[in-house]
Amino acid sequence: MDTRLTRALSLRLPVLSAPMAFAAGGALAAAVSRAGGLGLIGGGYGDDTWLAEQFTQAGDARVGVGFITWALRKSPHLLTESLRRKPAAVMLSFGDPRPFADEIRASGARLICQCQDLGHVMDAVEVGADVIVAQGAEAGGHGRTRGTLSLVPEVADHLAAHAPDTPLVAAGGIADGRGL
Repeated sequence: MDTRLTRALSLRLPVLSAPMAFAAGGALAAAVSRAGGLGLIGGGYGDDTWLAEQFTQAGDARVGVGFITWALRKSPHLLTESLRRKPAAVMLSFGDPRPFADEIRASGARLICQCQDLGHVMDAVEVGADVIVAQGAEAGGHGRTRGTLSLVPEVADHLAAHAPDTPLVAAGGIADGRGL
């Protein structure tokens, strides 16, 4: 399948697994990647030992890792340690990607920014995110009030005007083919 997302991330299928903290480990990430998508290890609240175990479980599968930016600010060494393992991509969620974007780019990993509002999208475009994920309130109960189906068109319009080559992924409430 050929889409902007598959081309941007060198995937067979336009599927990303959510980097859910403590739920999305190396085994799940590897399974998604081996099936043709990109599996993401949820590094949100992990520590060095947990992340190392998850990358070991992923084996030689081409996986990524995701972090919550406000938690990563408290433990920036987790990003550095994860990048040593050569993830295909790093997803940053819930805040400003700027403190971490240069290190991610220098590693060769693709930068995915998960955004819950247009302000986050503007920050992501500013740092040159390779992929934008528009995450609505239906995704994982993160407390935002904006629904996916109203957020995605607004983000799509912004990207069309400011970063037209950047792939957009919807997250939250997409449960089957009808929702696509």
